[in-house]
Amino acid sequence: MMSIRTFVATAFAATTLTLPTGAVAAPTATPADCASAQAAADQADDDFEAVKKDYLAQIADGGHPDASQRQALADADVERSTARAEAERICNSV
Repeated sequence: MMSIRTFVATAFAATTLTLPTGAVAAPTATPADCASAQAAADQADDDFEAVKKDYLAQIADGGHPDASQRQALADADVERSTARAEAERICNSV
């Protein structure tokens, strides 16, 4: 009689060997896709800089940014990083 361990190992090996070996190739990006992604990344960078400038100006004027303003700055930073990473991914596949 086959032990559970042997049965599981055999089933795992059979399943693993029948799976496709390679991933489906992603469609290649065009230079226009790269330019569009770069423009989006540049816009996100400009938006971050504008939010940061307002944030720092408020501090320089003796103000204390509230939680929503700190969150807006953090959100703009995340958007900037995400857009830049997406642009890099797209442009590296051209």
